[in-house]
Amino acid sequence: MAMSPQRTVDTGANFRHPLYQVLLETPGLTVGTAALDDLLTWGLTNAMWIFPMATSCCGIEFMATAASRVDIDRMGVIVRATPRQADVMVVAGTITTKMAPRVLKLWEQMPEPKWCVAMGSCAISGDFYRNLYSVVPGVDTFMPVDVYVPGCPPNPEALMHGMLRLQEKIQRQRRGEVVVPEVNPGLMKVTQPSVPRLTEPTRSPEQTLAQERASDNPTADEESAPLEVAAGPAPQVAPLVGGDFAALLAELGVTELPADGPPVIPLAQHLELARRLKALGYRQLVTMVATHWLAGKGRKGADPAEPEHFELTTAVRTIGPGSKVAAWSVRLAPDEPVLTLSGVFAGADWQEREQFDLLGVRFAGHPDLRRLMQTENATTFPLRRDFPADAPAPPWR
Repeated sequence: MAMSPQRTVDTGANFRHPLYQVLLETPGLTVGTAALDDLLTWGLTNAMWIFPMATSCCGIEFMATAASRVDIDRMGVIVRATPRQADVMVVAGTITTKMAPRVLKLWEQMPEPKWCVAMGSCAISGDFYRNLYSVVPGVDTFMPVDVYVPGCPPNPEALMHGMLRLQEKIQRQRRGEVVVPEVNPGLMKVTQPSVPRLTEPTRSPEQTLAQERASDNPTADEESAPLEVAAGPAPQVAPLVGGDFAALLAELGVTELPADGPPVIPLAQHLELARRLKALGYRQLVTMVATHWLAGKGRKGADPAEPEHFELTTAVRTIGPGSKVAAWSVRLAPDEPVLTLSGVFAGADWQEREQFDLLGVRFAGHPDLRRLMQTENATTFPLRRDFPADAPAPPWR
């Protein structure tokens, strides 16, 4: 009877390759095989390097994800200080029209592939500040967003959940799936921002092009020389010689303090009063704030025929036990300059720039009277009473 030949099984024992043999003979080393694409996907989803764009309270929650309770580093997440070494931007906080071109520029500097996480209500939609003149109504109006993490602010666990969802999205994209979020037309209509989102069909290419041009070199586009204020010669006034604040006010003819605010002194005495008070020990500038009054709408009980004007209020104090505060106001016409106090109190430099930036009050002799919080080429003053709070700021809102 013929015998059937025995079936031989290839155990791989006869396979010899120098590199394979070294791997087998290395103590403690396990050899495995897998698809190269699976290996790349695993590395991509577990080595996400974040470029932080933390601007407000959401940034604190973002920082807390690195603490021991959440420890986002266990996902391979590393926060980088440069966009050129990051692939995930986490926008955590409010983005203003002045910041938007810088944020877009940083996004464009990140290498592909890259993703964006919008963390918190302000980054998603502008939230409380959505209709404010200076705030972008959602970062998806100028850059793509992959994951939205809602909340005000969302806690660290919510951000961790958002990163897990981002990992899932990356894995699906690597498998060739088209990842498109579900669209709720009713919700999209209710939450429609003043500028169409990147994903909306109503968005025009000109809108995107204008934002890209603005981000090319935003600082150069906004550069301007310090404002020259023609104030003429300094007023010649008699120096004040009183020994305290009440005596100085008496010299100016002010004998009673108003119940609803500081006394109004002559504009020409503003600088001299500050100098004299500092000599008397009032060495700290507490505040300097202006108020805009429309015609016929001044202080309570003011003359209805009173013209439009500003009231600039300054407060200084003494240092140490028994500290005393001295406050006074000066009245200005809309285009009337006031002498700067930056030569008397160093802190006046910043505060005067703020009053110029927001209200348009001009300070003669200021060393650097330029915009502070708004773009340098801005032509409006948002804290004036006739300024609409929801004024547009193309191409950002």
